[in-house]
Amino acid sequence: MIQPIVFLLLGIVGLYIGSQLALRGFENIAHYFRVSHLFIGLTVVAIGTSLPEIGVSIVGAIDILAGLDVSAVSGIVVGNKIGSFLNQLTIIMGLVGLTGLMSITKRELKREGTMLVLSIILFTLVSLDLRITPLEGVGVTLAYLLYFLYLVKQEARPTSSSKVEEEKPKIHPVKDLIMIFGGMGVLLLTAELVVEGSVQLAEILNVSTSVTGLLIVGLGTGLPELTLDITALRRGSAGIAIGDMIGSNICDILFSLGAGAMISGFTVEPVLLLFDTPFMFLVAFLVIGLFLRNMRLERREALVLVLVYVSYVILKLMFFMGS
Repeated sequence: MIQPIVFLLLGIVGLYIGSQLALRGFENIAHYFRVSHLFIGLTVVAIGTSLPEIGVSIVGAIDILAGLDVSAVSGIVVGNKIGSFLNQLTIIMGLVGLTGLMSITKRELKREGTMLVLSIILFTLVSLDLRITPLEGVGVTLAYLLYFLYLVKQEARPTSSSKVEEEKPKIHPVKDLIMIFGGMGVLLLTAELVVEGSVQLAEILNVSTSVTGLLIVGLGTGLPELTLDITALRRGSAGIAIGDMIGSNICDILFSLGAGAMISGFTVEPVLLLFDTPFMFLVAFLVIGLFLRNMRLERREALVLVLVYVSYVILKLMFFMGS
């Protein structure tokens, strides 16, 4: 009993330290290059917090080439992407929203909201035959890269003449990179520590493995986003938080999945198209609708997202746990 509790406590402390370090580095880079916090969240932070999902895809693809069961490995890889998508737009965005106010401009919501929905549509189209081929993997990866280049082009547009005359703040490249990579490394390692401790505790308390996998491990993989985004919001960097939650979803469903599919291809379980994918559309439109009301997410609306996650878990446990 003592060991898993120690793991949990150490993990929670590590998550806090890691998020603080990484966020300071990201903020310094954003200030120096005069790019918005939203841009940093949509790109650098989103890819950084998606590293576990990218790793799962690539390792899974290599395992398939090595002879492991295609259906079993594909189920883990594709399910991981969908689960990450739903977790981030419901429970994670909801919990972050309960800690503070998140706002976004109408232009940003239109651009990112459109891409979020398009990424689900693209995923659905390549999955209709219940298989994502290496060629389709190249296609969805290219779609993400084009979106990334579009963001860079949009951010490069000058907004005012004063921006050019402004003196650049000092930057310490080595120090900032150490904070970013060191902080992200601590985040990922301590998230794994929390998951391991939680699973051990669940086993001691005799909680079923299905519940453990869905609730503890599923949420555990989202801890880097959760802790970093809450820290960002409390430090006044709401753009990083919103950008990370939306950007990492787009990255997961296109780049992370595509990176693995290019290597070996994946199969898609029918239940994912019948239940989970429609739920992805529902959640995406719900989030866009909540922000459209007044361009911000208030606490009561954040609570709605938490309740949607609870509803999803209940439905999954009741009707699709064996799928």
